[in-house]
Amino acid sequence: MMKMMRGLFLATVLIVLTACGEVITPQPTVETSPTSTPPAVLTPRPTATAPITPPAATATPTIAPTPVVHVVQSGETLLSIAFDYGVSLQALQNANGIENPQLLQVGQQLIVPIGGEESGVTPGLLLPTPTPLPFGVRGVAFYETPVGSLWCLGEIVNTTAFSLTNVQVHLTLFDAAGVRLIEADAFAAAEFIPPGERSPFGILFTAPPPAWASPQVTIMRGEDVGALAASYVPIAVTEVAGEPAGSQLRVSGVVQNASAEQAAGRVSVIVTTYDAQGLVTGFRQARVEIGEALAPGATAPFSMLLTFHGGVPADFYVTALGRVPAE
Repeated sequence: MMKMMRGLFLATVLIVLTACGEVITPQPTVETSPTSTPPAVLTPRPTATAPITPPAATATPTIAPTPVVHVVQSGETLLSIAFDYGVSLQALQNANGIENPQLLQVGQQLIVPIGGEESGVTPGLLLPTPTPLPFGVRGVAFYETPVGSLWCLGEIVNTTAFSLTNVQVHLTLFDAAGVRLIEADAFAAAEFIPPGERSPFGILFTAPPPAWASPQVTIMRGEDVGALAASYVPIAVTEVAGEPAGSQLRVSGVVQNASAEQAAGRVSVIVTTYDAQGLVTGFRQARVEIGEALAPGATAPFSMLLTFHGGVPADFYVTALGRVPAE
């Protein structure tokens, strides 16, 4: 499991078009190399969020039901909570990663796996947050590689009023009869996702089952960043431009420390690419050279190359992450 890195903040720039909705129907069969002639330059233009229409001949992933979260009260035990909700003690422990049920604390937030394995629904789909947080998954697409591997790419969209961290999704592939063939987990690339923002994720199957017919993408977890948000540094992104560079895309721009007081000890940039239907075709995260720190109000340029699947991207999205200097 990827650990949440301390002290990060997001700023984003939308390039060309954005997608909307919680889930995009994945494309099971796609090209393995760019096929379109690259345009001269991809230039940013501000737009409102636009709906994306999925392709007709695709398989539709399903999304988990709204989560249920219980806040531990004085005098409660894990067993009593399991009894109150009608779930097994083991299911409650598994959903929350609890090894010792005697170590509960008053105020602790517990995922309650209602609709889990005991009722025939895939378990582990809930979010450990004070209230149900309906963040979504969209832009999901599948890409076969020349060596026979299978990439699943998509993005998390934070539709809540909370900043999220430790966001994790689960992917399952089924055959035509609905039999589960293979599954895997992935964390969002961004360690910190403010309300209204997004982050890509990727899952690679090196030996995918040849007979898979349909996918299911489910939300495993997403935590409110809480008091740790005070340690994050706001980073703005400006002067963004993109242009094809052979079989890759070169994206450049400028990051700026938007804090009036706090320096940033590390800044990284995440670029996500999309096709004309809003499906994710690739992403990459890279460090920005800032020396020892980026002072309040200071700027630094960045330029990065990233690989994508299919034709030249129709649009892309830039996310900047900032962290306070290490003590």
